[in-house]
Amino acid sequence: MNKVAHKIFLACFSAFLVVLIGFSSIAVVFNNMRAIYKESINEGIENTIYMDKIRKLVNQELLTSSFYIIATSDDVLEHYESLEKNTRAELTECLGDFGKRMSGSEKAKIFHVISSGCRSVFQDIDLIRSMHSSGAKIYAEQYILGNIAHSKDILDKGLDSLAKYIDSELDKSQENMSFYSKMLYTSFAVAVFMAIGISVALTIVCTMFTARLELNKNNLQDDVLKKADEITEQNKKIIYIQEQTIYGMANLIESRDSDTGEHVKRTSLYVELLVNAAKEAGYHKEIITDEYIELLKKAAPMHDIGKIAVPDSILKKPGKLTEAEFKKIQNHTIAGGKIIREVLSNIESEDYVKIAADVATSHHERWDGNGYPYKLKGEEIPLEARIMAIADVFDALVSPRCYKDPFSADEAFEIISLSKGTHFDPVLTDLFISKKADVVKIFKNN
Repeated sequence: MNKVAHKIFLACFSAFLVVLIGFSSIAVVFNNMRAIYKESINEGIENTIYMDKIRKLVNQELLTSSFYIIATSDDVLEHYESLEKNTRAELTECLGDFGKRMSGSEKAKIFHVISSGCRSVFQDIDLIRSMHSSGAKIYAEQYILGNIAHSKDILDKGLDSLAKYIDSELDKSQENMSFYSKMLYTSFAVAVFMAIGISVALTIVCTMFTARLELNKNNLQDDVLKKADEITEQNKKIIYIQEQTIYGMANLIESRDSDTGEHVKRTSLYVELLVNAAKEAGYHKEIITDEYIELLKKAAPMHDIGKIAVPDSILKKPGKLTEAEFKKIQNHTIAGGKIIREVLSNIESEDYVKIAADVATSHHERWDGNGYPYKLKGEEIPLEARIMAIADVFDALVSPRCYKDPFSADEAFEIISLSKGTHFDPVLTDLFISKKADVVKIFKNN
């Protein structure tokens, strides 16, 4: 009996050692896989941040270069040339740092596509600037619609390939984690059947190990959420930069033919007031949504962007314009719509570009069809342009210009009222007049 008991003990002990060694080996491998998985997540997050930064800088490079092309004075050219150089230097440094991370044949191939796309964008921008400086401006404008868009497509394909590669690596790490996790718990189950004592011991060990895994999992989740918040903040900054650039351009243009840059701010506030009044009244409720209101508020400052193409000699002329000069003034509406569609189409949403282009092109159209540039009539005129027309005319009436003195607010409202059904949409005219107190408050405070 002693020998049998001894053999049973040895067999049980041997089985226990086998299970313990197997369990320990799997636990070590699992711990290593956890470390690799954490490293994969961190690398994926860092690479995603680099990708977003490259996208931001390339878009900033294209936007700055686009405004460089349409600039009409040496000071503005110099300003945007300096901005472009700084952006390019930052992008070059970012690519250098990113390239050091992209080791390995697969990642090196993807990075080569990304860096090639950036170099193509640089080359296209340099060529456009050289064409612009040599007087071939129209070819530069046409070129930006072709080759730069193609170069940016190449860059975007490289960035998309990297994103897929990152997802693939994370999926592989997750699969390995799941496989070794299953093996770990299988070993634990076998150990339970060896003996009650061994089961208790292994349960304690496994519980402690699981607690550590859960703690590490929570820490990893916190890290991922933190990185995601950082990326969200970066995107908000990009949107803020874009909006400030738009407002800056609008103010720069308005300062050429008005005493201050407040016209842009006031007309935007009038537009916001009027479109909200229209929504409350149920006017064109199929069009006026919360999203539409936000896009129109953002688009309003761009209504006179086309004036960049009008010479100062005409824009600031105190006397009466000749027929030819007035024709050039009228063309600022067509130029404005073209600039918005060509410059902002790759940066802003399709809905925003449409609303902004309609506002710039049609805000001088009249309800009776005697406006310009296309003599649209009534509902043919886009709603956003009809709203903008009232805000723009009112502020022009109460503001001093080189060719006139300002009207009082009461005189301006009288003119607006008399223009109901001829110059302006009758419904919008009544709504604007109903908000007289709020309109006057905006005018006095801005």
